[in-house]
Amino acid sequence: MPALADIVLTPAHADAFIAGCEQLAEARITGLGGLRGTAAKAAFGVLRAARPDLLPRTMRALAPEYLNALEPLYRDFVAAGGGDFGGYLKRHGEAAAQALLAATDARAARVKNPAVKSVYARLRHGAEREVDAALPQFAELLARQLRAAA
Repeated sequence: MPALADIVLTPAHADAFIAGCEQLAEARITGLGGLRGTAAKAAFGVLRAARPDLLPRTMRALAPEYLNALEPLYRDFVAAGGGDFGGYLKRHGEAAAQALLAATDARAARVKNPAVKSVYARLRHGAEREVDAALPQFAELLARQLRAAA
């Protein structure tokens, strides 16, 4: 059985998946309200001003890590008979969110840029809530990519 990353990140499908991840991340950031939203938008603006390609570059780097982190869930899904992986991820939302956060934390630990590390450290406490909130859309995006790759 091919790995999830090998299915989704083929040359024919990787760009669409990464673009979908970028759109989802940007929509989540711009849609945040309140003080937390203001802080997140400001931090994102500072980072984007320093690196205009930040989001596409980050998503291209994180996509394989996210898919590898979800691999155990994907294998369980296939072993259980398959079907709709998006629905499966939604039903196993806590495990999926923790896998995605672990991948992001591992990536952040390897970053050498102190500004990026600082922003991530400040925003990390709310990341779990944001990943939980974004998981249904991410699950649908991933399910669409798997259908397209089939």
